[in-house]
Amino acid sequence: MFSVRQLYDLQLLDWDIQSHEQDLAETNSKLADDSARVAAKKRLDGLEARLGELGPARRTAEAAVQQTEQKLAAIDNRVYSGMITSARELAAIEDEKTALQQQHSDQEDELLTLMVDTDETQDNKDKAQTSFDSINSRRQAELTELQSSHKTLTDELPGLYERREDVVDDYPPVALATYSMIAKQRGGQAVALVERDTCQGCRIALARTELQAVRDPEKIVQCGSCSRILVLA
Repeated sequence: MFSVRQLYDLQLLDWDIQSHEQDLAETNSKLADDSARVAAKKRLDGLEARLGELGPARRTAEAAVQQTEQKLAAIDNRVYSGMITSARELAAIEDEKTALQQQHSDQEDELLTLMVDTDETQDNKDKAQTSFDSINSRRQAELTELQSSHKTLTDELPGLYERREDVVDDYPPVALATYSMIAKQRGGQAVALVERDTCQGCRIALARTELQAVRDPEKIVQCGSCSRILVLA
């Protein structure tokens, strides 16, 4: 024999199913969202690539400075060797030396910039590595938990669906249709308990006729205020 309380039990089951479905959707979303780790890895890769560019550039700059220093040393050797006797030749060498000294200064400035850039990039890369390692470690632990939750939810949901199908087979079509209609209208709460002569769905006191009618366990009585099916607590 059908009892209206069975609709309340169905509602509890539906809420359990809904909770499982929401948890599963959230779990799937979190499993798919690897944005934090991807962003951290992208930053790390970018800094490593920059270091890869700076290394050859720095070595080239160092070689250029060394080459210019060798040229300057060669000029000094020529000047101090006493081999230059012409004032014109001496002036030309001095002009060449002045140009090389300016070039040397510019090269040292470029090398210093590259050295500073390299040190800063290396420091940022070390920090990015630490950050990535931390994010990656947390993500691995999170994935383990999420995969466990996903398995539990996917294992439990089929049983809940099957249980619901078995339950509703015993429900009168009119009762089930009324329940489904109100559930859609009232955000999933089709049935409300009656406590202290009050509908717990809308918190409004029931009329005497409603209270008398709801005592019949086989009769579907709806709240005059919120239309929910009433069941004695």
